[in-house]
Amino acid sequence: MKQQINLYLAEFKLKKEILTALLMAQILGGVIVLIILSFTYEFTTSALLNAELAELQLTLQQETSKTNELVGVLARRTQDTELIDRLDRDERRLDSGRRIRDFLRATKLGNLAGFSEHLKDLSRASMDGLSLSEFTITEGGDRLSLVGQVIDSSLVPRYVSNLARSNSTIRNQFFGTTISLQGQNYSFALRTSND
Repeated sequence: MKQQINLYLAEFKLKKEILTALLMAQILGGVIVLIILSFTYEFTTSALLNAELAELQLTLQQETSKTNELVGVLARRTQDTELIDRLDRDERRLDSGRRIRDFLRATKLGNLAGFSEHLKDLSRASMDGLSLSEFTITEGGDRLSLVGQVIDSSLVPRYVSNLARSNSTIRNQFFGTTISLQGQNYSFALRTSND
């Protein structure tokens, strides 16, 4: 009798072992290589960090010595009374200058061109027989006071009309006039009507 056996059936196949000695050796070799690489990386990184730490510690020591030097210099300077007095004087002068600057910024100065035109107009309006003994110009030329003498009282209105033809702000002023006899001459006082 002949019997046929099918050797391809699962029962007849050789069973393969999952963990073989070669596979376990390969896995162990891979783990060892990974451990070696990890240690190498850690050692290299640690060496670089240690070198950087040493460099930073050296820099810190240098900066600390510089700081200590500056503290010593500052301590010597704070004990120098002449330097402190000079700094105090300079600070007071600076403060004073700032206050003056602020005051000048806030102050309305009025006539910035000066009173030269006023003085020219007073001299142009003069005439024979009239003399000024006192004049006062205030509020940027808005207020004017003139005191003088004339030989004839009729010269005062003519003098005022001459002032009305002036180039400065005197031409716009209205004067209150006081005339009095003083011996042979007349004394007069002209004041703007604002006074």
